[in-house]
Formats: sequence, C-alpha cells, structure tokens
Amino acid sequence: MKREIHAIPAAPISENSLCEALDLDGYIVVTQALDERWLVRLRLAFENAPVQSSGTQHVEILEDTPELDAWLELAHHPALVAAADHVLSRPYHVAGLHGRNPLPGFGQQGLHADWTRAAGEPYRVLTTLWMLDDFTTQNGATRVVPGTHRFPQGPSKSLAQPLARHPDEKIITGLAGSVLIFNGYLWHSGRRNESSGPRRAVQMGLHRGAKRDPSGESLSPINHS
Repeated sequence: MKREIHAIPAAPISENSLCEALDLDGYIVVTQALDERWLVRLRLAFENAPVQSSGTQHVEILEDTPELDAWLELAHHPALVAAADHVLSRPYHVAGLHGRNPLPGFGQQGLHADWTRAAGEPYRVLTTLWMLDDFTTQNGATRVVPGTHRFPQGPSKSLAQPLARHPDEKIITGLAGSVLIFNGYLWHSGRRNESSGPRRAVQMGLHRGAKRDPSGESLSPINHS
C-alpha cells in the first residue's frame, strides 16, 4: 500500500522533552499532531459506522474501513515513533487500533492501567489517543494520575470505582488534532460526556516485541523505513 503523505505541523515539543515527560509523568500531549485533512479522513469511519443512540461507539478497523491508510499511517507518526522507541525499544508492533466515541451521558470509567508488570520487568505497552474532536472538561476528556506508571500495581478496588476520584488526577484537554501518548501502566480513565456532542478518538496500543501469529511464528514489526 502506498503511504499517504500528510502535512505534519512542526512539533511544539522537542524529543528530549517528550522523553522526559514520559519518564516523569508517564504521559505527554502533542498538539497539532494531525492536520485538518488527516482529521477529516479519520472521521469518515465514524460517519459510516452503524448509528447508535447510547453507550460508547466503538469503530472496528477492517480492510474496507473508509480511508484505511489514514488510520494505519498513525503508527509512523514521528511523535509516536519517538515515544515508542523510548518507552518500548524496538521491535514493537500495533496490538490494537479502533475508534472510540463516548456518546452524551456515557463514557465514565474507573481508574485503571492497561497493563501490570512484575518488579524489574521492562515496559511493554504504550497507548495513544488521537483526538478527532476537542477534548474538554465538559465532554469527558481523559483523566490521568501522573507518575503512577512507576507503581508496581494498579489502583485499589475503591479507586477503580467509576465515581471515585484521585487527589492527584489531571484532566487532559486538547484541541482536535492533538494526541495523548501515555505509558500503558499509567492510571487513567475516560470521563462522562456531559456535552451534547461527540468525543471521537482513535485509540492505538503498541506492544513491545514482534507480533506473533497463532502458530507462534514471529511476524514483521512496525517498519519505519
């Protein structure tokens, strides 16, 4: 497949600053990561998905997804590559890719981590949320608890309740086109969409190591050439 070339605005953050933030806080927000044309192409999958009136809309990415290459090209974005090289080291691969849109009145989650690890084990998961709409306090922008990626376990049962609040949690707001990149061990959650509009995002998970097929054979990892 021929790779689509997009106009990527100059990143307002250096690679050193990106890595420092991932080490210290466990997350980074890169603004203006996607141009308007790229956003329009990504939104088409949501517009062509089955209509639903409640819950969270999940958009599965298939071979016939509109503008499929716009989704796949996200794995080669310079900000993501820099973050994945730092947190995971090569090789790594895309382990999950889908659209997520908590509809008005829905989306509240309990704090959780996407992965847990044993002491001394390297980080194995990096998660990204590409904002296709503005993320605001009103529409339920993601919350994170900085530094918790260094903890050996996830949140307690009481903190994992949807309505529980952590004193150090931060709400991550951003304009459409921004991307939230975070260590998969960081405590985080979606919040209730209190607006009348969507909160569409592309959620992508990267895992350390080469992908393996059901037979156990190693498949090709992300190729950045």
